[in-house]
Amino acid sequence: MAEEKTPAILIPVDIEAEMRKSYLDYAMSVIIGRALPDVRDGLKPVHRRILYGMHEMSLTSTRPYRKCAKIVGEVLGKFHPHGDAPVYDALVRMAQPFSMRYPLVDGQGNFGSVDGDPPAAMRYTEARLARISEELLADIDRETVDFTPNFDETEHEPVVLPTRVPNLLVNGATGIAVGMATNIPPHNLKEIIDATVLMVEKPDVSLKEVMRLVPGPDFPTGGYIAGRDGIEQAYKKGRGSFIMRAKASIEQVGKDRENIVITEIPYQVNKARLVERIADLVQSKKIEGISDVRDESDREGMRVVVEIKRGEEAQLVLNHLYKLTQMQESFGMILLAITGGQPREMGLLELLRLFLEHRREVVIRRTRYDLRKAEEREHILLGYHIAVDHLDSAIKIIRGSASRANARENLHAYFSNKSVEIISGARGEKKETLKGVKLDAKKYGLSGDVIGLSLIQIDAILELQLHRLTRLSIDDILKELADIRAKIAELKEILASEKKLKQVIVSELQDVQKEFGDARRTQIVDAVDEIKVEDLIADTDMAITISHAGYIKRTPVDVYRHQSRGGKGRIGARTREEDFVQHLFIASAHSYILLFSSKGRVFWLKVYEIPEAAAATRGRAITSLVKFQEDEHLTALVPARNLEETGRYVFFATRNGTVKKTELAEFSNPRPSGIIAISLEAKDELIGVKLTDGKQMIFLASHEGQAILFRETEVRAMGRQAGGVNGMDLGKDDYVVSMDAVKVDFEIIRKESKKETENLDELENEAIKDSLTSLMLTISEKGYGKRTPLAEYRITSRGGKGVINLKSTDRNGAVVAALQASEDSDVMIITEFGKIIRVHSNEIREAGRSTQGVRLLRLDDEDKIAAAAILEEESNGADVAGGTPAAAPGGTKEEEKS
Repeated sequence: MAEEKTPAILIPVDIEAEMRKSYLDYAMSVIIGRALPDVRDGLKPVHRRILYGMHEMSLTSTRPYRKCAKIVGEVLGKFHPHGDAPVYDALVRMAQPFSMRYPLVDGQGNFGSVDGDPPAAMRYTEARLARISEELLADIDRETVDFTPNFDETEHEPVVLPTRVPNLLVNGATGIAVGMATNIPPHNLKEIIDATVLMVEKPDVSLKEVMRLVPGPDFPTGGYIAGRDGIEQAYKKGRGSFIMRAKASIEQVGKDRENIVITEIPYQVNKARLVERIADLVQSKKIEGISDVRDESDREGMRVVVEIKRGEEAQLVLNHLYKLTQMQESFGMILLAITGGQPREMGLLELLRLFLEHRREVVIRRTRYDLRKAEEREHILLGYHIAVDHLDSAIKIIRGSASRANARENLHAYFSNKSVEIISGARGEKKETLKGVKLDAKKYGLSGDVIGLSLIQIDAILELQLHRLTRLSIDDILKELADIRAKIAELKEILASEKKLKQVIVSELQDVQKEFGDARRTQIVDAVDEIKVEDLIADTDMAITISHAGYIKRTPVDVYRHQSRGGKGRIGARTREEDFVQHLFIASAHSYILLFSSKGRVFWLKVYEIPEAAAATRGRAITSLVKFQEDEHLTALVPARNLEETGRYVFFATRNGTVKKTELAEFSNPRPSGIIAISLEAKDELIGVKLTDGKQMIFLASHEGQAILFRETEVRAMGRQAGGVNGMDLGKDDYVVSMDAVKVDFEIIRKESKKETENLDELENEAIKDSLTSLMLTISEKGYGKRTPLAEYRITSRGGKGVINLKSTDRNGAVVAALQASEDSDVMIITEFGKIIRVHSNEIREAGRSTQGVRLLRLDDEDKIAAAAILEEESNGADVAGGTPAAAPGGTKEEEKS
């Protein structure tokens, strides 16, 4: 007999509608159930299930580790009906300190590395909850969150964790759902809690106020974030991007070798692949100048060393590494999370507000739970209290009852003010009636409708052990009752007072902050196009040399050694036969350098932008750094740390004796083509520039040995394009060779002249002269020099002929430079043939104005002194420039800080 078949029933459906419905069901399942975190606890379902599963296994931070295979099996069997690999991968990530800003799992064994090494199999690794995870799970057994049945309805799992940690922002989240994705970076716990507390105290707080506390993400791998605009946009609208950069420094190795050392890399960058990428770029010659790449990372930290070839510019190589490798990466922030069962992009303020709403609900639910438990306990303790007060009667009723149920009934009646009949006598042959007791409502704090003990209280009395009837135990019961009533009052106050509720929330947040907060790891700097090279270059003093033919270089000052007066010197700058060194200047690497040309124009550079070269090399043509016009050359350089500093002036002197003063701020924005600094006459040129504070004395020295000293206040501040005023009346064929700004010691004036003013116009010449403690070192072209106290120079008005500075003869020649010096100064002298000597100032004889000086340097035939500079030895050992044909006060970092 043929088997009967049930006829199929075909139901026609609209395929478009069916596909739409099925796809939406699938999409929502992925969005809600897998890929996106909840805004309240910052966890995806798999992470929440792992943490709750470990909590159920009692794997707290103080318990022994358990095999990860056991944990994964527990989670799979009870909560997560998917493959074991995704569960283990999620567990591993929560244990990786380079993935999580604050790891939630404490792992033991191989959990992978920043090099991309995979973790060991789950049968080898062990784990337990990290201490901070216990804060995510705190109070979960106190009805603080809702529970839902698991997949087979044999267990219950929490819908969300009652976290005290703003985990979504603190650890971030990454997930790709259907048609949407989230990418929330980690943040610093201390900063986020500070912002959360601020929002509690000031609910209408602005984003600007919050960003003062939370400037941006804080990655576990450190590094730099370049730019703030993208962060602010994401915090405002939910989307934005910024640049992450590796932290790299340039280390000097030997005299002429440098290494690039990478100590921190961008978030989620594979270090091993980064090293491989650099090696590939070197192999394919896309990056020149690298001789070797090696990974020296160890337990102490990350260290990737990129060796630079001899003679190559390390900064240029580093710029190429940023451009061509993952040392610079973009991070796109998408602040998307599940809220109210729906995915939504939110700004920082809303994320904080939703977390606070969750905390508020958790604290309220916990308080209600604690209140209910406290009231239940109070109910029992009150029963004990009443029973103890009527202890003899209670014992008599219990002994005279036929059974437990009878005793329960009799006690209930007795304490309800009803008479009870009990059995008495040795053998129970008698019956006795006990009159019920009326309880004092005021004494026991009973409500008006309560006339006796409840059955729950009666049961507790019947189960009371005999040892609890001792005097000590009775006192404990009464004390516990008083404590529980105080606790009930406190809990009711929390529920009744919004202010008290906020205090509880803030207190718990601050406890978390105190225990787990740490310092920021990621440094936020300006946008990439605003990042200066100085962020990666040490701020050391540099000797800058410029040759007559226009070659410039910088060399560390400590390259040059001390020699005694009369020494032969060392090669400081090798030039061609027809070239010679014309300028020597000392400035810190981070200083701005204003380059003033012979035509009175100014250009802007940073010292570190000047190519560094060995002491005996020529350097690079200055025309490759700035664009001079025809018949224009560099005549003066001025260092300044801050071009917009108020109260600072640029003081000019020209060959023909013209002087001019202009505010420094007018030079804060030079163009590449240069801007006018001073208007010059046809046959005049600029010979010196100084930075002043408007309260100094100006010293001009001429080629024929004359000098003039006058007040700076005699020259008013002028605009950039002004021509200036007459500073010195020069003789025929004479010209100015040096200009210096001399600081006045107002402390000496106050002490000796009893005058508090710092206005030079209000001080007498003699008072000013007595305050000038430094010496003027005058150097002639044939290698002779002398030191003369500045107090020997008569103070005159601007525009005078001055006084004799050096007695010029055929023996010593004309004046080349006149520089300020002190007993602790060193003088660096350079000749036209390129020799440099460094001599202690106190080795040079002090002499009067009208003398010839002593020999400083033995010159070869036809060689002459070209330039000189003063080095002041600071207390910390740093050298500070005091003068040269182009030197300026405050030229290095130490002096400008003061």
